[in-house]
Amino acid sequence: MGFRQPDLTPARQAIGQSLAEIHSPFNDGYTQMGCKQELYLLKCWLDTEYKRLPTFTGEEKWEQERLIQVLKQE
Repeated sequence: MGFRQPDLTPARQAIGQSLAEIHSPFNDGYTQMGCKQELYLLKCWLDTEYKRLPTFTGEEKWEQERLIQVLKQE
C-alpha cells in the first residue's frame, strides 16, 4: 500500500459553506463576522505552516501564475 494524497475536498466544501454564510443576506453581522474570523484564523495558520514547508523545484511557477491571476483581476 503506497502513499495516498489526502482529499482536500471536504475542507474546500467547509470553507465554501462559510463563505456562503458570510455572503448570505439572511445572516446578521455578528454571524458573518464570526465566520469571517474563523476563515482569517485558518488563513493565518496556513500561512505559518506553509512557510515551514520545504521548497521544491518549480514552485516559483505556481507563485508566478497566481500573481498573474491577481494582477488580471485588478
